[in-house]
Amino acid sequence: MANNDLSRPHLFQKGNSARTLLLLHGTGADEHDLLGLAKALDPDASYLSPRGMHLEAGMNRFFERYPDGTFNEASIDQSVAELAEFLEAAIIEYQLDPQEILAAGFSNGANTAAALIVKHPELLVGAALFGSTKPYRDVEKVDMTGKRIWLANGDMDPYAPVAASEAWVEELKGFGAEVKWLRYPGGHQISHAHVNQIASEL
Repeated sequence: MANNDLSRPHLFQKGNSARTLLLLHGTGADEHDLLGLAKALDPDASYLSPRGMHLEAGMNRFFERYPDGTFNEASIDQSVAELAEFLEAAIIEYQLDPQEILAAGFSNGANTAAALIVKHPELLVGAALFGSTKPYRDVEKVDMTGKRIWLANGDMDPYAPVAASEAWVEELKGFGAEVKWLRYPGGHQISHAHVNQIASEL
């Protein structure tokens, strides 16, 4: 099945402002999973939430990973290309402001959002990344001037080691992005304090 149009399962809720939050769920969830997060981040925004189309042991994901947990970068590329085409179709169908789309994702979805913004920076104004790490081993230098990124991780998150997060933040800053690294002494979950802080800064 082609996933590059609006036929992929997704949810859209029209908001009261120009902003759209592109919601990208974590492994095993679906397009309904992050609605609570979206409302907490910006109750007035429109919400666009596509389902990850890769299945791993029956669980929805946006891209494939190998048995040892490392990412299949070819699968990331395919997922990001399909997601970019979906987003472009949604902009037309739902009459979205293309200059006001911000991604918000958790875990696999956040890694996908990070890949999307480095591959297609023109599609997003920024990204709120929860429980996330660098999606590619090597990222080609890209102009991310003016992009706003929040990397919100727990210091005990096994999927987002602190040293790797620190290096990723510096790399994104080197691309010109405005990056905030939010940390808390927890694991692989979304911190309410981080949500509240990002909401106050949007």
